[in-house]
Amino acid sequence: MKEQFSLDDTIASYASFPSKAAVGVIKISGRDSLKIISRIFRPKRKKDIRKVKTYTLHYGWIIERPKGRVIDEVLVGLMRAPFSYTREDVVEIYSHSGQLVLSKILDLVLREGARLAQPGEFTKRAFLHGRIDLSQAEAILDIVEAKSEKALEVGVSQLRGGLSNLLIEIENILQDLCSKLEAELSFPEDVEIEERSLLADIKKVEVKIKNLLESSQEGRFLREGVLSVICGRTNVGKSSLLNMLLKEERVIVTPLPGTTRDAVEEDISIRGLPLKIYDTAGILEPRDLVEKKALESSLRKIEEADLILLVFDGSQKLTDEDYFLIKKTKKKKVIFVINKIDLSQKIEEDTLRKCKKPIVKISALLSRGLKDLEKKILRTILKKGLDKKEGIFLSNIRHINLLKEALNFICQARDDFKEGYSSEFSFFSLRSALEKIYQIRGKVFSEEILKSIFSNFCIGK
Repeated sequence: MKEQFSLDDTIASYASFPSKAAVGVIKISGRDSLKIISRIFRPKRKKDIRKVKTYTLHYGWIIERPKGRVIDEVLVGLMRAPFSYTREDVVEIYSHSGQLVLSKILDLVLREGARLAQPGEFTKRAFLHGRIDLSQAEAILDIVEAKSEKALEVGVSQLRGGLSNLLIEIENILQDLCSKLEAELSFPEDVEIEERSLLADIKKVEVKIKNLLESSQEGRFLREGVLSVICGRTNVGKSSLLNMLLKEERVIVTPLPGTTRDAVEEDISIRGLPLKIYDTAGILEPRDLVEKKALESSLRKIEEADLILLVFDGSQKLTDEDYFLIKKTKKKKVIFVINKIDLSQKIEEDTLRKCKKPIVKISALLSRGLKDLEKKILRTILKKGLDKKEGIFLSNIRHINLLKEALNFICQARDDFKEGYSSEFSFFSLRSALEKIYQIRGKVFSEEILKSIFSNFCIGK
């Protein structure tokens, strides 16, 4: 059955989770918002709530008609169109929080003519009414789901138009190129395009898109976290290293080998970079079914990892197990972590250096070397650091795929022009690239795309 959706509807929803708290919020948006609130709200000072000024708060009670029974003492806020989140008349009811009281107020609003909002419908209306573009709408979800301070900063930058402004620059150049080529195709005797200028503009767009795409891996890390694995043979100090990174004793540590039987998962943040880190079992020669499963889990995590911290016992020489793990992680991003530097050192450090992997020396027991390790992690994962001037880290898969498609069309247009093909070929390639940019910003969209995006939002957002 097709989902109901009409901009003519007035919608309502919880804007806060209905649970025990100081304040609960019900949000209403649409052309009947003021009419609905006027029927269920009794202000303390006599007034027509439909005629009050925008951006004002009013104290009173929510009343159940026709009995006039008081449901709750509330504040009501009004924001008139077009200066509201949705560019519609918006009413927010601030009541005492609690599941029963909020559900009663929402039920009254729905009885008076509103319908329950779909997931993300308030933001969807903000987009459809032109207050934000589609990339900014998606940034709102990034803000809600941010796992680190830097991810939040990137989301806010995108919401404020950081990405949109770069896309508009690309749009403007492509629109100008398409206009020139179209004019030449329509009036070949009157219009002649300078090849050098056209190729320079195409190159400019190519560079801008490539710069955006180069940030996509860092953007994914900021959005989803870096999948990191601590591995090494038994009793080299993997669990101690995890405790050192967490700055707390999260994992049991004993002198007995094989204490960790299964991967332990934790989330940490290193200077704004979120890491999802796994402490894996060090068992490499299983003696029973449990240890076999532990080994399989560890090797699977190693294959999936974005970053591996391969731990060695600095007080011992390298073993066959160490060499096995060095070979197993050869093609991955790896940092060699030499632990137990508080003890007499026997490890063949020169052998490790030949592997051309970053090396950090630590004492997990004494929490020494943590800052050096954190620096190495950042340098290994992030090419340009977290302090890019424009603050744009591309992380949305939809944006990345569309930009890759746009880049392919732009390169095709460049090659066609260089090889002397008809300008018509370049025109259609550039026009296709422009269409992809339009899709990112939502200037061209389908209902299926909107449904896919906004279904990830919560109801009330």
